[in-house]
Amino acid sequence: MSEAAGAVAGRPLQVLVVEDDARMLDILVRHLERMGYAVRAAPSGGRALQLLEAEPADVVLSDIRMPGMDGRTLLQEVKVRHPATKVVLMTAFGTVADAVEAMQAGAYTYVTKPFKVEEVAAVLRNAAREAALTHEVTSLRKVVRGRWSPDRLIGNSPQMQEVRRLIREAAEVAATVLITGRSGTGKEMAARAIHFGSAERGAGPFVPVNCAAIPESLFESAMFGHRRGAFTGAVESQVGFVEQSSGGTLFLDEVGEIPVGQQAKLLRVLQEQELTPVGSPRPVKVDLRVIAATNRNLEGMVRQGEFREDLYYRLHVLRIHLPELAERAGDVPSLAEHLLLDIAQEHGVPALGFTEAALAALTRHRWPGNVRELRNVLERAILAARGRRIDAADLPIIALDVAGRTDGPLPNARTLAEVEKEHVGKVLALCGWNRSAAAKVLGIDRRTLFSKIQRYGLIGPLRHGPEADDEAE
Repeated sequence: MSEAAGAVAGRPLQVLVVEDDARMLDILVRHLERMGYAVRAAPSGGRALQLLEAEPADVVLSDIRMPGMDGRTLLQEVKVRHPATKVVLMTAFGTVADAVEAMQAGAYTYVTKPFKVEEVAAVLRNAAREAALTHEVTSLRKVVRGRWSPDRLIGNSPQMQEVRRLIREAAEVAATVLITGRSGTGKEMAARAIHFGSAERGAGPFVPVNCAAIPESLFESAMFGHRRGAFTGAVESQVGFVEQSSGGTLFLDEVGEIPVGQQAKLLRVLQEQELTPVGSPRPVKVDLRVIAATNRNLEGMVRQGEFREDLYYRLHVLRIHLPELAERAGDVPSLAEHLLLDIAQEHGVPALGFTEAALAALTRHRWPGNVRELRNVLERAILAARGRRIDAADLPIIALDVAGRTDGPLPNARTLAEVEKEHVGKVLALCGWNRSAAAKVLGIDRRTLFSKIQRYGLIGPLRHGPEADDEAE
């Protein structure tokens, strides 16, 4: 039997027919079975619930007028006990109003007696396909929530245990959250864990916004949207990030970079839960939950007049601080093993683990770029190891750091600038003076790297052709 007849997603459609008229019940069962459906029969609503407890169905086809438990009551019970099951009601012409009322209560649709069995079959197929789609969406949401579970923030240190506790606490409430920590510590991952762990918000959109990447002149339009013709070049209307996140979560990364002139407008949106797009005469209501993140000292910025105090306190309802990797060195081995598996799966290469020397090197390194730097180092190492266990020799970027450590006095102690100059120079050399690659390893952006190159007078090999494009600033 083809899928167009009695199957959906390559399997027979599971139908439970509920009808107190024995003759009608027999006719429906025989015709639907002949079309390829897997059919069970129940003479009453109570018996139908018993059968559903034993084995769920894709669709329940039920008469609406029955003694005892009628179709509307059965619908209510099915929605509570088996929310993925669709309910189609059968009704006589004179009780269509009852069926419409039942649809408003959650029934998929209704069919009016007398009807042709072929017409009922078509309705059942459509209902089953929608049920299958609902099941698929629910399954995908579970996968996504698992991917962004707080448990993915690896580490058994007291700091990380506290971070996971606070994330779960934040997911249960609708309050604004401020996440602080240095670059590369996993602030966006924590924000996603809060969002997808929320029963209220997790099914809505998660909209990340890098506030530092939006030019000040475009900030209002990008954040709040605009209407066509609002300014030169506005050839069509645009929905801003805030409105896109309605019903879900707006993640403001690098919130300290928001222009001072725009901070008051954001504050009003947070307070009033409405915004006015550029060029619009009317405000738009939004259902907004904000998670903000920063690697800057917002309290200091408030004192310097660089960040509004009222916006700071609006954002600082719940606070989660992500520790630097150097503050939780004991977590490095387990974190490295976890990242190695992810990287190996991403590149389709075997992950055979680390030698003891490699784990010692990884644990003793200071990781100024935090988890992001660790991941980049491991990505290079797994490709260099070529199918064997990663050894310390596969980690040249941190080899000198390990060799230079000592628990005794430092007779030849150098300044921080001297150490940084040497480290930046070595990373650049290992990356073939590719600034984009070196910046990723160091955990900084290319402009910051460029300023360090100028400050320390670092000179690389002369490059020509397409390879030189990376050097252009």
